[in-house]
Amino acid sequence: MIQSYFAEMLHSVFQKKRLSLLLTLIFLSVASACKKNQQRDFPLVSFDQYIYLNNPSNIELQSPGGAIYFNGGYRGLIIFRRYGNNQVDDFAAFDRACPKHYSEDCSQLELSDDRVFAECPCHGEKYLLFDGSPGEGATISMVEYRCTFDGAVIRARN
Repeated sequence: MIQSYFAEMLHSVFQKKRLSLLLTLIFLSVASACKKNQQRDFPLVSFDQYIYLNNPSNIELQSPGGAIYFNGGYRGLIIFRRYGNNQVDDFAAFDRACPKHYSEDCSQLELSDDRVFAECPCHGEKYLLFDGSPGEGATISMVEYRCTFDGAVIRARN
């Protein structure tokens, strides 16, 4: 009888320790999976820009793969045409500041000659213009702003 009581108590203690260990492991897994959003500290800048496709200085945006520099954002904007189907998602607006080290003077992204990448002159990181995703040497995406298109005018804003 006493032996059975101790066996049950010992079993109960082991069950509680197992549960405690399991909960600790789950907590540590979740905590380590949550990474700090590296773009969270990026300066918020309010702007509202209209880019007219019929303006001769914006002629590059009349075909897919075209890109131009434009005012706005933290260090300027890169406006990129993804598609040529005159839909609202045809265009993307990215900040020219390198998201990795935006506060450095040299961090203004430059378009590659083939208009596929934006490159950081500071450390050579590359970002894919189609969606701003990190390319060679980069670990986080470009900062993208809201962009709409009505068939003639692109509106980029934050």
